[in-house]
Amino acid sequence: IIIGAFSAYGFSLIGRICAATKSSSYREAWDNTVGPSTSWITAFSSTFSCFFANLAYSMILTDTFKNLLSSAGITISREKALFGVTMVILPLCLLKDLSSLAPFSLLGIMGMIYTTVAMGLRYLGGGYAVPNGEFVKDLAAQP
Repeated sequence: IIIGAFSAYGFSLIGRICAATKSSSYREAWDNTVGPSTSWITAFSSTFSCFFANLAYSMILTDTFKNLLSSAGITISREKALFGVTMVILPLCLLKDLSSLAPFSLLGIMGMIYTTVAMGLRYLGGGYAVPNGEFVKDLAAQP
C-alpha cells in the first residue's frame, strides 16, 4: 500500500507538471522544465522500465500457466508456455486504446484483494505456524 501510494503521488506530480507546462507527454514536460538535451533519459528509462516489467510479468505468467496445466495433467515445456503467453499478451500490448482492457483491470484488482484476504486468513489462522501448522508440510524445505 505504501509503495502504491508513492507511485500514485509520483504519477500525480507528473500529471500536474504536464498540465502546468501545457505538455502532452512526460518527455515534453521535461523539455519545458529541464531542457531538451537530457529529455532522452526520461524516454529511455520509461521505455525500458515498461519493457522489463512486461518481461517479469511474462515470466510469472509462464510459470503459473505451466504449473496450472501440469496440475490438470497436461505437460508443457516452459518455452511453449512462454510462446502461448506471448501470443496472448503481445496483441494487447500493441493496442492503441487501452480502454477496452478496463474491465480486466478491475478483475485483476479483485484478484489481488482476494489473494490478500486469503493470505491474511491463513496467516492469522496459524495454518503456516511452525511446527504444527496445517500447511507446514506443504512448504519447501529450508536448506
